[in-house]
Parts: sequence; structure tokens; C-alpha cells
Amino acid sequence: MKLVVAGGNGFIGSQICRIAVENGHDVVGFGRSGRPNRTPVKHPWVGRVDWRRADIFDADAWTDALDGADAFIHSVAVITQDPERDVTFDRINGESAIFAAEQCVEAGVDGFVFLSVRDKPPFVSGRFLAAKRRAEREIPAQFPHLRFVPLRANLVYGPGRPGSSTLSALLRQLEGRVGSYSDRDGRPLPVELVAAAAVHAATTPTVRGTLSVNQIADLGRTSGLVDLDDVSDPSLLPLLLAAAGLGLGGWALRRLWR
Repeated sequence: MKLVVAGGNGFIGSQICRIAVENGHDVVGFGRSGRPNRTPVKHPWVGRVDWRRADIFDADAWTDALDGADAFIHSVAVITQDPERDVTFDRINGESAIFAAEQCVEAGVDGFVFLSVRDKPPFVSGRFLAAKRRAEREIPAQFPHLRFVPLRANLVYGPGRPGSSTLSALLRQLEGRVGSYSDRDGRPLPVELVAAAAVHAATTPTVRGTLSVNQIADLGRTSGLVDLDDVSDPSLLPLLLAAAGLGLGGWALRRLWR
């Protein structure tokens, strides 16, 4: 099948592209910076994706990729705003998905997978979640015949995200003693399972409607798209290394001060 992935060079998007091409799908990935900075020797999948450098609102730069596409995966989002550059939660996290859905309907694309979120991330404005929910409401309302699948994951961890991995490990240690980020249907998930669930949802016509954290995890595990032995585990190592670095820095300063 042919998939088009917006934000394909991002943290989750790149795993979606990798898993899709490794399972025999044709993939067009696009983002504002184009092809991700990964070496073909270590990441051979990168050379099997048709990469585009395109802003999602610049339809002329990417909508030709929808020709013959079976599904579209939207993994574009920001967690900080820069209104002077027109980067806002409502525009990037919400309007871009609605705009892309419209292009998919016009091109006759059947499926639309939307990387959403269950809860507002810590220390992030509530507008982040409001924008996601707006897209979840308006896309099925405006395009009722589009097979729409929002994935409401929470914290996602994996390679290249030491902060998320550390926080996920801490939450695992605190299981049962903190709120929604550690309970069963709010727990962090490895990026590989989220990406596998997104690819499976995109390529399976019977999958539709909102998927919860539990459903995403189950779908990722049972999809057969990833080797479960290669799925990331959360780790406290980055925190321990940072603490060790601070300790070493303090020791060096004390030596210099003497």
C-alpha cells in the first residue's frame, strides 16, 4: 500500500516511515526540513522513503503524492508556540490536520490516521490539547466518509528522546502512586508500538474511530509489524549520567577553587 506521512522526519513520524517501508509499503514522507539527518549505513530504511521538503499548508508542494495513496498519517505537532512565525497550537496541531484531511478527501484517499494525545502534557498550555480535540471533532464532522483514526497516546519514549525515557522510567517506578501518566490507560508507550499501531490502522480498512492508550499498545504488539524484542524500554540511565556529570562538575570546581 502507499502511505503519505506528514511529519515523517519527526520522532514518531520517522518510526512510522521506517516500520512502513520495512513491511513492504510505499511511503512518501514530508516535513519542513525534508529528509532526516540519518546515515544510510545505520538506517537503510531512510533511502527507501520518498522524502519531500514541504510545509503542510503548502498544498502544491506535496498533494501530488496523494495520487494513488491508500492512507495519510498526520504526525505534525508543536509543544511550544511562536506566534510571530505563525506557529501556534491551534494552527499546527489542529488546523493543519483539518487542512490535510480536506486534501485527502479531494484526492480520494480512504484513510486518515491522526496522532493525537490523551492528556495535556505537563507544563504545556491547555491550548495544545484543545487544538487536537478540535481536529478530532471537525474532521469527521466535515468529512464523514473519510475513515478517520485518531490515536490518543500519552507520553511516548524511545531512541533520541532521553528526557521522555527517563520520565517514563520514573513513572514506572511510581506506578500506582501518581495520576494518569502512570495508570494503565494513561501510561507511557514505546515509540515503536505507537508507530506500528499507526501503520496498522492506516493499512487496515476495518480500523476506524479513536484508539486509547491500551488499544494502541495492543494493536502495536499484535500487528506483527515490529520485533517485540527490539521495542524500547524506559531507562533511568540519562538521569544517572546527568547526576554523575553534575557531581563531577562540582568536584572539578572545588579542585579549582582550592
